[in-house]
Amino acid sequence: MSPNVRLRMTVAEEMRLDPEQELFNDALHDKYITMHREALNQQQGALKTLLISDVGLALLLFGKNIKVPGTDFGIQDLPAANEVLTVVAAFGFLTLAMAFLNAQMYQAILEQFYIRRASKLGIDPDFIAFGNVFSQVYLKAFRPKMDIHGIDFFEPNRPYQAFYGLMVVLLLITWLSLLLLHLLLVAAGTWNGAGSSWFWWFFSGAIALIHIVGIAINLLPAFNFTVRMGRAEKADGRLSDNVG
Repeated sequence: MSPNVRLRMTVAEEMRLDPEQELFNDALHDKYITMHREALNQQQGALKTLLISDVGLALLLFGKNIKVPGTDFGIQDLPAANEVLTVVAAFGFLTLAMAFLNAQMYQAILEQFYIRRASKLGIDPDFIAFGNVFSQVYLKAFRPKMDIHGIDFFEPNRPYQAFYGLMVVLLLITWLSLLLLHLLLVAAGTWNGAGSSWFWWFFSGAIALIHIVGIAINLLPAFNFTVRMGRAEKADGRLSDNVG
């Protein structure tokens, strides 16, 4: 299982320890909602930093020497502007990668609340989640099977599946193209950075490491785990002993 799946399953088991919902209740759910919104705000802030630094770096590398408002200096005349923008872009990318992952983890916890609520009626928990957690709802509508927890009321035919499946693939390619564009900009900024001095090797190595880590932490590969169940049963046993 991946870290995301492990977290989801762990939260589900923790909820089993609280059948009366003394802790995993609406009050705790609302606190998680607040934390998730904070994670989304951090994500948006990191995205703005990344976009501004990428645009500035692109103007510096490929654009004209645009004058800084109120001065006679252009962007290309600023000392170490190339290195500064490259570092800011790399930092923005790493911050965005971490904020995105953190928001996904908070969403994973919240969705366990909705799965527990929806299981009582046998409905799709996504329709509860969409009312509390900002999600890309169109991706669910594009899927061949909308309700992965039960039957679909309206099953699409092959033309629908082919068209919207292609749309999802093209969207994925578009986002990967934006990622590639950022990497190329940072690579160009690094190449034009510290020149042939020894510092260039440290500078380029740090920039490369930042991006490798930012991408790697969001790949979420799956590994084998040792499953140790029975904790809820042990807790039930202790409660029974205490009651007795």
